Amino acid sequence: MIRDRSLIYHLTDLENLASILQHGLKPRCELSNDEFNDIADGEILYSRANHSLDNFVPFHFFAKNPFDYGVQRTHPDKDFLLVTVHRNFARISGFRIVPTHPLAEEGYQILDYDAGFSAIDWELMEERDYDDRACKVVCMAECLSPKAVPPHFFFSIYVKDERVEKIVNAMVLKYNASCRVNINSKMFVGE
Repeated sequence: MIRDRSLIYHLTDLENLASILQHGLKPRCELSNDEFNDIADGEILYSRANHSLDNFVPFHFFAKNPFDYGVQRTHPDKDFLLVTVHRNFARISGFRIVPTHPLAEEGYQILDYDAGFSAIDWELMEERDYDDRACKVVCMAECLSPKAVPPHFFFSIYVKDERVEKIVNAMVLKYNASCRVNINSKMFVGE
């Protein structure tokens, strides 16, 4: 069950990893174009900025959610990875939760961690039926960090294959990060 898992997931482009390992996962409003390769849709980014959601680092509750599908299908030539942190870390660090996609037509609420966690429709999320709009909106619930997440708090980085694993392991060593690197192709589109 998604509700009972222990991690949250942030999808990014491999090209962003050096900066992430040096400076942590930063809110979008703190990033400059020279340290960040944007993978998200420009229209969505504009809307997120207008709603002050660019002040947070977004995580999702499972891999291969509708956001992940959209980004990976839009950029099939890119190597992606998932940076994970423990949900317990998110809770004690004051992460917030939006129980449905924050840009859904119905609007959104940014709740404290416990209230947001309770507000998610976990049964509907479990269906993962992206043709059902209500389910898709719930599957894009977000856990939001109000500040940069330093790499020593990363639990693991998931990659699709051995080639990317070698690149990521070399970077983790170079920047003296302590997170694990794991291959799990099923967490990525196409598998």
